[in-house]
Amino acid sequence: MKNHDFFNPSIAVVAILAFLAMGYIGSFNYRFEDPLNSNVILTVIFSCTVFIISLITIQYKITLESSEIDYLSEKLLLILTIVALILQALNLVLLGGIPLFNSELKANATTNIWRIAYPLFLIGVNFLLAKYYNRKYLILVMLGALIFGLNGYRTSVLGILGSTFITLYYLDKISRKFGILFIAIIIAGIAGIGYIASQSIIGQTWTLNPLELIFYRAGFTLEVFEKIIPLAGTTNGKILSMIFSSGSPRTFIGEYVLHYTVCLTSTLFGPVMLDFGYVGLTVQMLFMGTFLGLIHKIKKGIGIGIYSIILTHTLIWIETGPTDIMIWFLYLIGLIYLIIIYRKGKSGVKLKTQPK
Repeated sequence: MKNHDFFNPSIAVVAILAFLAMGYIGSFNYRFEDPLNSNVILTVIFSCTVFIISLITIQYKITLESSEIDYLSEKLLLILTIVALILQALNLVLLGGIPLFNSELKANATTNIWRIAYPLFLIGVNFLLAKYYNRKYLILVMLGALIFGLNGYRTSVLGILGSTFITLYYLDKISRKFGILFIAIIIAGIAGIGYIASQSIIGQTWTLNPLELIFYRAGFTLEVFEKIIPLAGTTNGKILSMIFSSGSPRTFIGEYVLHYTVCLTSTLFGPVMLDFGYVGLTVQMLFMGTFLGLIHKIKKGIGIGIYSIILTHTLIWIETGPTDIMIWFLYLIGLIYLIIIYRKGKSGVKLKTQPK
């Protein structure tokens, strides 16, 4: 593990292709009439190619030398983390129950309190581990995964456990046994929450086990993307405007694509394809490859935490789609961090000269 950077940005391509493979298998085994068509496969491969080109360009052309930011104290980060946990606990109290076990509560669980608490916890706990590592802070990680997991969304658990795992990896705190245990907890957590939440849906009659449900969800999400491709560019930026204003982008996608009210995940590529077609998809993948490549170069101190958070949620977007304003806020924090380092004069940005 010390000799290889397993979590460099190219892992996104591996994850995309793995998701495509699971979805292709799922499209055979469950309620889908036909396997995924070639348009889906070719579009995914095209997107990966654009991402790789932008990533290679950044890694080859630009060198960043990072330095630490000193004004985030251990006490401040600990307070922010605890405040985030309290806010989420308050959110559950105000909801009047546990959304994980009640689909009606789950539909209303992503309140404004949650939208503040979740990114605040991610920032607090990852910065705390990255800058002031102490094994006792792993208790906060598990507590956060539990409390936010009660909202009924797998992505929250994956976001917390995945980002902290990557943070610990770059701190060289992952032994083989610890790594296996942590990954087992992540898999069990997301599979268990997904299964329990699906069973709590009123009127559902599924008989899928947790493993089958993962393949089913991948297949269904890619089937939604398959239906989006012929509609490419027809929403003219409406989804993008909804992300940064009001409304539910995923519900809008459900109504627009399937013609009934349902909150849909549509892959990393679906929303931008609906809004801007292949041109928008190309721009998005160029941006993500470039941005992740730059953030990857500043993995020092809280820079490790920033990269871990952004990479993890980019991987989550492979299924859900980039429709969450709070995650774009985390991208913004990464951008601000890059600007701060550059303006402080503690980081040099150099273009490598090409050999003649």
